[in-house]
Amino acid sequence: MKKENELWKSVVSCILIVTLMFCSPFEGLAQSSNGRGNVLENGTQIVLRVKENFKADNKADTGVINSIVETDVYSADGTKVLIKAGTPAFIEFSADPNGTWGKAGKICLTHATTKTIDNKRVSLRLSSCKNGGSKLGGVIALSVLFFPLGLISGCMKGSMPKIPAGTTFNASVMQDITVE
Repeated sequence: MKKENELWKSVVSCILIVTLMFCSPFEGLAQSSNGRGNVLENGTQIVLRVKENFKADNKADTGVINSIVETDVYSADGTKVLIKAGTPAFIEFSADPNGTWGKAGKICLTHATTKTIDNKRVSLRLSSCKNGGSKLGGVIALSVLFFPLGLISGCMKGSMPKIPAGTTFNASVMQDITVE
């Protein structure tokens, strides 16, 4: 009787294992991994390279800087190129002007856009600020050395930052995008 119970348990276990193998969601897993071949995931890193020298004016301003995608960007599973190297990208900037008493100007890069191989817009997040040269030390030195005439040096302005051609910035994709 004991052997029959053990045999029966073994048969039931085998039937359950075979049933699980055929009814398991392997097919569903395969489909979802196949679909990942066309997904540009949120957080994917992209390197952007500035195409030309850029220097902001001495005023508060916003605008775009022309750049390109430095290297190919692959799908979530790494099998398909979704953004080709050399694709145009546009980096949005905001500039704080330089000011009197040697205050340096500042340019902050916070967003960028580019396109996938099927022409879908990709929004990118950047986090980079560049500061120009401050002349505060020179202003203070001239003011102290040549007081009171040195106070005129307070009219000296700092410089605006420059972004030379070839400068690279790391950006990340802001949302999942399915590419056709």
